Amino acid sequence: MESSIPLMRIVITGHGIDASDSPLRSQIADPLRFLGHEVVAVAPTKAAMSWGLDRYSPEMFIVVPTSGSPNREEVRALTIDAGCVAMCFHTGFSSPGAVTNLDEIAEDLREYDLVSVPDQQTFEEYSGLGTFRLSLLEPAVHPPALMEFVPSERRGVVVVGDADPGNIDAVLTLEAVDDLMILGDGWGDIPINAACIDDLPLLERASLFAGSKLVLELPVALCRQSLIRRSHYELPITSFVYEASAVGTPSLVQSRPGVAPILTPGQEIFTFDKLEDLTDLVPLLVSDVKEINEVGNAAWSKITAEHTWAQRWRSFLDPWVQEETLDSRSNVAQTNDNEQLIRAS
Repeated sequence: MESSIPLMRIVITGHGIDASDSPLRSQIADPLRFLGHEVVAVAPTKAAMSWGLDRYSPEMFIVVPTSGSPNREEVRALTIDAGCVAMCFHTGFSSPGAVTNLDEIAEDLREYDLVSVPDQQTFEEYSGLGTFRLSLLEPAVHPPALMEFVPSERRGVVVVGDADPGNIDAVLTLEAVDDLMILGDGWGDIPINAACIDDLPLLERASLFAGSKLVLELPVALCRQSLIRRSHYELPITSFVYEASAVGTPSLVQSRPGVAPILTPGQEIFTFDKLEDLTDLVPLLVSDVKEINEVGNAAWSKITAEHTWAQRWRSFLDPWVQEETLDSRSNVAQTNDNEQLIRAS
């Protein structure tokens, strides 16, 4: 008989994380609950954090250090008093709605018990400070959050990315593509023959991707690259690519080192070298229905098999889950409780 006892109690906080439509829910809270953990999200105020730690006595406190989040010293003091592990979860720029400053990781490593980063380059950059506290948690997707998308006939191309001079010039050359849609900031004032959307909730975004033949990921705008001090060449593929793959839609992204470790170019994802290539490449791809379907299906298989948030969190938390399970079994034996503790999968 399976136990209803959670594997771990975890409290999470970060700007907007307690909102029902927060993108961080599908990255942290929902996958952790899927694995059998008890998860509570609280606002990033001292009162809310203190209440959550006192009320639930968690084994772990996860902080997403976005703008408006609590400072490290405050988190350290609260978690010392609560006797729990403090984790700093960095999203970088790969996820919508939650940008974290990767230039402050050295300070985070001094104050937090654990720090996760979203890409291999950042991990290697700070690994010299020691990898005991530092972990790599790359972007992923939580497929159950997308399961209720609205299916429709696949038509046209969805372009994701913000408007900057290079991206604008590239997209203007695609106006002849039927059913062109753009998801990103700054496009509303651009005279272009395409439907422009600033943002969409996850489920609506999944429906949008599921109804398109191809998702085109544009390079990160230059102003954002300056903000995060990373060139587009150094960044991993965005969460939009994971989401599109999870509904069987292939993506076209600029070739860079962060692509191949996740999806194989030419088999599970399409790539281009320069923005100028898009003029001829995009119409060519959308006209080849067979290849579009094959690459989309291969992307779906790879992402859902190897790159889900549940898998990322399971691997990350394995040492603590095993320890907590052993402690719980020891307590059960001491109290002659016959209840079995079976790990969720």
